[in-house]
Amino acid sequence: MKSLQNIKKEASQLSEQDKKSLQTVGEELKMLIQHKKIDEETLIKLTNVITTLSSLKENYMWRILKASKQNHMIN
Repeated sequence: MKSLQNIKKEASQLSEQDKKSLQTVGEELKMLIQHKKIDEETLIKLTNVITTLSSLKENYMWRILKASKQNHMIN
């Protein structure tokens, strides 16, 4: 059985893949700011950013729910 400390630690840490995804989102947003145009490419990049962030949000939500189902307090 996992200790409370380990569960809290796992629930609150970003994975390497999450970090890479967030860095990619940041780079995409910087490129969009530098591009200074609204065109099809811009819309595609914005859609990708939104999809990535929505996916991360959903994954984090499930991690929190999973930890709370184990009857552990989460900060």
